[in-house]
Amino acid sequence: MLIVVDDDDGIRVLLEELLLDRGYDVVTAQNGAEGLDRIRREPRLSLLITDIRMPGIDGWELARRARAMRADLKVLYITGYPGEHHPDDAPPGPLLRKPWRAGEFYQCVEQLLGRDGASGLPG
Repeated sequence: MLIVVDDDDGIRVLLEELLLDRGYDVVTAQNGAEGLDRIRREPRLSLLITDIRMPGIDGWELARRARAMRADLKVLYITGYPGEHHPDDAPPGPLLRKPWRAGEFYQCVEQLLGRDGASGLPG
């Protein structure tokens, strides 16, 4: 199961639809606080996909707190800001820059979950 956290409704829905089209189980959250709550309550999550710039808890802080709760949680960061760089203290994970293509997104997800992406599929 995967979680998508983005304050932009259009992007969040797009990411959810792309993942559902590939057969992944997906939950979503509109902000970092909601994302943390969902991560606390859902033990099956294997991947956090988060926007970086969000009001309140940003994507870097969300990933830090999420990994403090779940050390095995993988992270994919997404940003529309070209100057954004991965801070040294943030959990590792690829940084996908907008605009991206669906193929790039799928490739990142599949690499994080393993070739077949099995850990995010239903079952």
